[in-house]
Amino acid sequence: MATPFFDFHFHPLFKKFITHYEEDFPTKRFANDLLNEITLSNKVATTLDDLVLHILQSQSSISQCIDGHVKLGVAAFANLEYGFGDSRGFISNLLKGKFSDPMDKKYFELVKNGRVSYYRMFLKELDLYRKLNGVKVKETGKIAMQMLTRKNKKDLSKIEGMGLLVSIEGGHNLYRKKIGQTLEDDIDNPAKNIEDDFYYDLQTSDEVGINPALSLQRFFKALWKNDMDMMYLTVTHLSHISEQFLATHAFGMKLLKHPTFFPTGNGLTTWGKEVIDACYNMEVKEKNKTVKTPVLVDIKHLGLKSRQDFYHYRKEKNYQIPLVASHMGVTGYTLNEWKNALRADKCKLYNYEGARTVEVQMKRKRCGTWGSFVNNDFTFNPWSINLMDEDIVEVLDSNGLIGLSLDVRILGFQAKVGLNTGEQSEHLSTSDFQSHFPYLRLSNLPAEKLESMAVEAESWLLPTKEDRHPLALCFNIIHIAAVGIMRSTIENPWKHICIGSDYDGLIEPVKICPDISNIDDLKFNLLKWLPVAADAYQKENGGRMVLPDTNLNALVDDILYKNGLRFTQNWMNGTPGAVV
Repeated sequence: MATPFFDFHFHPLFKKFITHYEEDFPTKRFANDLLNEITLSNKVATTLDDLVLHILQSQSSISQCIDGHVKLGVAAFANLEYGFGDSRGFISNLLKGKFSDPMDKKYFELVKNGRVSYYRMFLKELDLYRKLNGVKVKETGKIAMQMLTRKNKKDLSKIEGMGLLVSIEGGHNLYRKKIGQTLEDDIDNPAKNIEDDFYYDLQTSDEVGINPALSLQRFFKALWKNDMDMMYLTVTHLSHISEQFLATHAFGMKLLKHPTFFPTGNGLTTWGKEVIDACYNMEVKEKNKTVKTPVLVDIKHLGLKSRQDFYHYRKEKNYQIPLVASHMGVTGYTLNEWKNALRADKCKLYNYEGARTVEVQMKRKRCGTWGSFVNNDFTFNPWSINLMDEDIVEVLDSNGLIGLSLDVRILGFQAKVGLNTGEQSEHLSTSDFQSHFPYLRLSNLPAEKLESMAVEAESWLLPTKEDRHPLALCFNIIHIAAVGIMRSTIENPWKHICIGSDYDGLIEPVKICPDISNIDDLKFNLLKWLPVAADAYQKENGGRMVLPDTNLNALVDDILYKNGLRFTQNWMNGTPGAVV
């Protein structure tokens, strides 16, 4: 019998959504049309996919989820930000041009021209899930998927089909005014014939349109009324949203060129704190009584300074709710080690269309060696979008859950012979840079032009053509466990690790699992490579063996399914973080 799978963060209907624009709401698409993956039928796109657009193949359609035995997961909603619609360069032209058919260019145009709100786009994608909720597959007569809610508590191990909860990836999804618009009459009101709980109060309350905390509260109540539930909010995403700035985001977009992709600001804002308060204090009226329904907060995409502000704010407010890190990798460093790894001679100051940013490069932390003399060195990805050791401790000590991304770039794989061999730089906002490195003056940094950055960004997209990606994933898992054993107060860090694949999130997936239908192969690879990674990690870092001397098969089943199942079940029962 195949091992069931839990995915903490993926986008099952995103590509179905982005490839077919509809004016209609609710959707008039047929349920069967929404089940299957998209087809990259354009011959030019198929050729380019081997070089650049291979990321378009990392799909997680509902039918692929069924084939991959996905039993439980959290569907993430991350609608196109303005930077995507207005981006320039070779990659942008591919995504928005004829080469990448069948992507619907109407979405890019609507976002770029400010003719729609992020919130309306978000609801349109959510509506596709409503359409499929409880629908039976014609060929099998079985339910494909069902939306879950704490209103109807169930034994999640016995649900029919794939059980899904909702997450919002980026607070920009809550913004109800048209993109880039701030006037009082710019709320994106629905057509008069649309009567829907999710549009409640839009036409009468401008404050809801611009206040993200109020927007979240109203949305959650509508979600609850429609028998759906929201597990977590990822506060920010990949770009600066000037209309609704919640926190400085971590740099994570090298595919496209636009000033909004560079981090701006200096940490968590007042609005960001209000959104966190709204999440943790969420409640609804149910059968004439108030029911507490807290939403978890995800630290992914928060800049390093934003994460530090967030931890401080949690302690200040005495919040005891678990933290989650939904789809991440590790830097391998403590915060001080990361700062000391800065290659100060590589720092450059950019000013791109008003966005000031500092390019930084870190020495990569070795996690171990394996194999022949070619490509035998493995390192972690030191970008600050990944977890510092202090982040790992914060999540574990809160009884939270860490999901490992299946994006090999996040996991740190880097071939030293062949493609993708160069060192990779990230970007910090000038304020964050001065917070972390106060001894380096911005005025002393060399100024650099955008053109040199563009060449590097596009070369970063080339695939590594390497077959040992699973070992990179295993090194990340081993490091989390090692930090948990040495520094955390919890009894067993292995119970707090799962997979947050980020399939359909424009990732370069580990080659053993190009899409979610191949997820079964992940178990066999973890069984093979975890002992190798544990041994190599111990030789590199010293200390005792991290891998427990127990049933390895049971440990892998925990990572792939049972840890996520237990965490979700406890959260739905009102005891989040409990380990039984």
